[in-house]
Amino acid sequence: MSFIMKLHRHFQRTVILLATFCMVSIIISAYYLYSGYKQENEPSEMMSEVDCGDFQHLPYRLMEVKAMKLSDASRTDPTVLVFVESQYSSLGQDIIMILESSRFQYHIEIAPGKGDLPALIEKMKGKYILIIYENILKYINMDSWNRSLLDKYCMEYGVGVIGFHKSSEKTLQSFQLKGFPFSVYGNLAVKDCCINPHSPLLHVTKSSKLEKGSLPGTDWTVFQINHSAYQPVIFAKVKTPENLSPPPISKGAFYATVIHDLGLHDGIQRVFFGNNLNFWLHKLIFIDAVSFLSGKRLTLSLDRYILVDIDDIFVGKEGTRMNTNDVKALLDTQNLLRAQITNFTFNLGFSGKFYHTGTEEEDEGDDHLLGSVDDFWWFPHMWSHMQPHLFHNESSLVEQMILNKKFALEHGIPTDMGYAVAPHHSGVYPVHVQLYEAWKKVWNIRITSTEEYPHLKPARYRRGFIHKNIMVLPRQTCGLFTHTIFYKEYPGGPKELDKSIQGGELFFTVVLNPYLFLCL
Repeated sequence: MSFIMKLHRHFQRTVILLATFCMVSIIISAYYLYSGYKQENEPSEMMSEVDCGDFQHLPYRLMEVKAMKLSDASRTDPTVLVFVESQYSSLGQDIIMILESSRFQYHIEIAPGKGDLPALIEKMKGKYILIIYENILKYINMDSWNRSLLDKYCMEYGVGVIGFHKSSEKTLQSFQLKGFPFSVYGNLAVKDCCINPHSPLLHVTKSSKLEKGSLPGTDWTVFQINHSAYQPVIFAKVKTPENLSPPPISKGAFYATVIHDLGLHDGIQRVFFGNNLNFWLHKLIFIDAVSFLSGKRLTLSLDRYILVDIDDIFVGKEGTRMNTNDVKALLDTQNLLRAQITNFTFNLGFSGKFYHTGTEEEDEGDDHLLGSVDDFWWFPHMWSHMQPHLFHNESSLVEQMILNKKFALEHGIPTDMGYAVAPHHSGVYPVHVQLYEAWKKVWNIRITSTEEYPHLKPARYRRGFIHKNIMVLPRQTCGLFTHTIFYKEYPGGPKELDKSIQGGELFFTVVLNPYLFLCL
């Protein structure tokens, strides 16, 4: 009996221990499951310290995804339908500028409040390959009849939609975008952006690590995605106002500023932007979105040919010309650019009459330039910097060119490049016949450039042409000229120039133009 009692007490203790162990295990498991769920689905303050290069810690599942296949693009004309707020709206003009610069056809319509859509089909063929809304709310809030017509067209012809949402209110906005399973927060300032490397949109744009610094404006819209059918394209950290309580979003956490609807829900692919195109990275993503959603029919080649002309290399008043340190800086910059652009070489335009017409230090700079003659490309720019159209006969032009050629031969400057630029592009267009003939006789010129044909401004309207077997390329300018050559005097200061060169306006110009000519 005593043995049975002992066995019974031992069994009770064993059961109690097992029950206690199970309860502790359940509590610990529940804690870690909850913490993991919270960390995965709720961006925390810890996210503010995460570098975008460490993508596994971002508050989204970033992985290779397959979007819905676009339909046969040959069933639609290669024309973009653009719905703008007005003919003069800023964002609408930016959209049109990019389409024009890329040589893409487009058709503009004022976004109807509740009116009818334009005809989308003609002779059993879709009229538009892509739909763009300057204000995505005009698309979201369409009446059911027109929305169903537009969605049916997009599904049947494989047409995608691009839309922009920019906050208009002065206070923080928070709402659900009708018909879409994600939250939208508006009127925010953001900073420190990076790109989802797995986004299928990327073509011109390359993914990179964290781009630190504040993004322009305080009217950003960000998206909080909680559905696998929607993928972020660009992330940024939110800078919430200090006096906001309680905050609806986590300060310093990553949120998407551009999202890609993969079309898994209704067969229509869409790209939503949480701001306008003032941020240079949005411009590149916009170009890539157009390319991707059009099935690569509206796309830019990845090949780029960049020629940087530096005219008037010996021209200028005393005190404003290049000295030895400036020449060294030019060589250093060339080497820096060569690390990114294969065989990059500055192209120097010379007017020999002005050699050694500066201060002693500037004359030494001239000598240092000619001592480095093999490190640059060179092109003739008229002996005395005279405008060719001021010469009324061919023989006078030939005489001037021969003087410049003699100077080149004396100083080892190559004379067989086949490229020249006239001062102020004089005589190139409108055509001064004597200039073309003299170029052929003295320099055997095959290529030149101009700004004038067929329009001076805007630059995106410029085109090339051929006259007298000389190719005339459309030139771009960076806004620096002989009388404003000082780095410190660049509008906005040196930091603004650095920002442009590192990937802003200058890089965007390179992307849009197969040939880039900068006149310094």
